Amino acid sequence: MAMPQRDDTIEAIKRLDALLEYAVMHGDEEEAERIREELRKLTESV
Repeated sequence: MAMPQRDDTIEAIKRLDALLEYAVMHGDEEEAERIREELRKLTESV
């Protein structure tokens, strides 16, 4: 994986992780599950 692409992937994971934490803290399980699915797709493609 090229460095810029890797950096973009890392930033996307960090962003999704923060959004997931926010959704869980506020009890939005539907949004949390949607974000978890996005994280799965992103990490499987690596």
